[in-house]
Amino acid sequence: MTTVSAINSPESTPLSSISARHEGAEQPFSSVFSSMLNGISQYQDHAAQQVREVELGHSEVGINDLMVSIQKATVSLQLGVQVRNKMIAAYNEVMNMSV
Repeated sequence: MTTVSAINSPESTPLSSISARHEGAEQPFSSVFSSMLNGISQYQDHAAQQVREVELGHSEVGINDLMVSIQKATVSLQLGVQVRNKMIAAYNEVMNMSV
């Protein structure tokens, strides 16, 4: 079972590595976006793995840990969708500009 301090530590989240790497040097947007997608995928995979363990009856996975993992996966996916929507809106705005 994960302790509260481990959950709240910034090193434990895949998406926190994006901001930590970005502070040192400029990175292309594609690598930042790719890192974000990999983080979302990690959250989804971790939640799916915990769901399988609970379904199989493994006692080391608690329901509370399962629910937290599912919520992290859901929130990270929603964040990814919103970033995508903003990117599409910005692209459309640029394409509609007159030169």
